[in-house]
Amino acid sequence: MKKLKRICQAGIVALGLLFSVDQSFSQTISAHYFGENAWMPDAIGDVNNCVEPPCQFNGKLHQQWQNIKQSNAVLIRYGGIAADNNRPTNAQYIRIIDSVRSNGMEPVIQVPFKNWRYSAQQAADIVTYLNVTMGKNIKYWIIGNEPDLGYSYTTASQIAAYTKPFASAMKNVDPNILIIGPELASFNKSIIDGLTTPGGPNDITGKDASGRYYIDVFSFHTYPFNGSQNRADVISNLTSANRLQDNLIYLNGRIATCNSHHNRTGNAKIKTAITEANINWQNNSGDNLYGLGANSFIGGQFVAEMLCIGLKNNVDFVNIWSVVEGNNTASSIGYIDPSTGNKKPLYHHFKMLAENFKGTYADGISNVPNVKTFGSKNGQEISVLIMNQDLAVNYNYKVSLSSNTIAGNIPLKINIDAGVSAEYTDAIASQSTVVLTFNSAGTLIKKTEYSLTGHAASNQPPTVTNYISTGVASNGSIDNRPFEIKNVFPNPTVGRFTIELNKGNALEKNFNIQIFNIIGQQVYDKNMSFVSGKEQIELPPSMASGQYIVRVKEQDKDNYMIRKLILEK
Repeated sequence: MKKLKRICQAGIVALGLLFSVDQSFSQTISAHYFGENAWMPDAIGDVNNCVEPPCQFNGKLHQQWQNIKQSNAVLIRYGGIAADNNRPTNAQYIRIIDSVRSNGMEPVIQVPFKNWRYSAQQAADIVTYLNVTMGKNIKYWIIGNEPDLGYSYTTASQIAAYTKPFASAMKNVDPNILIIGPELASFNKSIIDGLTTPGGPNDITGKDASGRYYIDVFSFHTYPFNGSQNRADVISNLTSANRLQDNLIYLNGRIATCNSHHNRTGNAKIKTAITEANINWQNNSGDNLYGLGANSFIGGQFVAEMLCIGLKNNVDFVNIWSVVEGNNTASSIGYIDPSTGNKKPLYHHFKMLAENFKGTYADGISNVPNVKTFGSKNGQEISVLIMNQDLAVNYNYKVSLSSNTIAGNIPLKINIDAGVSAEYTDAIASQSTVVLTFNSAGTLIKKTEYSLTGHAASNQPPTVTNYISTGVASNGSIDNRPFEIKNVFPNPTVGRFTIELNKGNALEKNFNIQIFNIIGQQVYDKNMSFVSGKEQIELPPSMASGQYIVRVKEQDKDNYMIRKLILEK
């Protein structure tokens, strides 16, 4: 939850949506699931006649559209406290809409309310201008922003009092639009209960006098922390009692009752949404890659878990707050750093999911509490997200793409409910994230790896290794099997260690061995044949104790794998 002081200073324009559908829709991953918040722009409102300063923000959002597109964001929200305090100009609305759509995304537009500063007729005029006069045909519309924070509203009746006339006036102009509200600053059961009591005086899920539904998407915001969180809080928060997972289950039940009472079926079923979400509304003043906020590696993992919990609980789409913002460490909670332009772990975790999770959600189970896992599946691919949040422990693991019991004593066992009788064995370093993509038969076809020391610390994107699907050659032999690093031992090492490979289809190939320190500098480079499947590595005496990344690459191909190595002299 964001404090008003911070919001006003940041002039927040939100761009995040997390929509949930009724249980009967199953856990389908919609084509518009992953989204962002359009913050921060150059200006919002008339800079020459600003009602509630500031109107000028000098943001560089227009320079980030290519990065937003490359993150695979789909739905872009233009709203928040700044767009509620000061009505954006027509030119500002058009600029955002055209920028979003020219990059293949879809905008969500907020009309201002600001505790009755703006009227229902003014909201209808905005719909008229954009959808009728300019023919922009905006589908999703939001009314106001964070009434329980920005207007200090404490009851459902206060929110219903403006939501109903605004929605009616807007749908009178364009009956085809979908209304989003109430945009609560946090999950408030007392207010939610009042707004979702079917037939009650403050029910906003029913119809107006013209037979049109007031709202189509029920929304709230979530920022679980304020920057003072500890690591245990971060790891346990989202699935703890009365946190995000429980809140979504509770809200889904309320919405299902409303849908039934109002006979809302098919496309008319009301959805739920989180239109702003991040690990915290402000960072600790010293937050960095090794911290616990939006700049940190575990902060990126936290948001990835948040996205997956949305999928698990029938969410239709999620948009994170925000693209780029802040003039200091505490306020820099976007997924792109405003001072360096670097893409944070938050960006890369978002992209890893948006690129790979398709079809329907596939639930995951890990036997290690500090390792989180989730999956997805469609007719062609199965994707598995594994996040090791342990500070120091590396794990050898086995993934089963079914609920079958995993035999043996391997430390980390992961089950993904994908209905395929196949297993895969590998290793994951501490503070690392991997997405494994399998074909429909359960053969690995792509691995996306991202770690704190091997990637984020040297500002490197995730390593993506593409494999050719296993097939049967004309002579009946199996070909195209990818090579694997079976083991790196001893690890930690005092300077001499062994790499053991499963060479797959690369039996006659040589391999390039490279070792990098935590800031990305190469400290070792040698070609080896792995004739027996093993090679011993002797590190230079000058190498200092610490963490390193070992990269094994098949020569003449782009395929490579990495492992974390600890040198202790």
